[in-house]
Amino acid sequence: MADETKKFLYVLTTGAESPERSASPFFLATTAALMDHESVMVFTITASSLLKKGVAENLRIKQTGQSSTLQFFIDQAREAGVKFYVCAPSLDLVEAEVGDLIEIEGVVGGTALNEMALAADVVISF
Repeated sequence: MADETKKFLYVLTTGAESPERSASPFFLATTAALMDHESVMVFTITASSLLKKGVAENLRIKQTGQSSTLQFFIDQAREAGVKFYVCAPSLDLVEAEVGDLIEIEGVVGGTALNEMALAADVVISF
């Protein structure tokens, strides 16, 4: 049973306004994927701003000293196979359309997010 693939769902609610909170969800989702588990991230509320083109390249995780940009963590997650979804109503909140975002697997609404949570073995929110 320990070798069974699990489904991890990471729900992000905080966006570019809190860069210090942005890297950990990507790191954990990447770790789950590298452990051969299904790893999905859903961006809602202001977290959708993290997916806007140009944001990740310029968002520094730590404001002083040496730090990585969020793009570093996104690239790692993508390479590991993490899937990204955005919550449809949050796009209006961050004044974005799907075309304004980096590549994602899809757009979800409340029903789809609830179904994803029910199907997941582990749900973690940030």
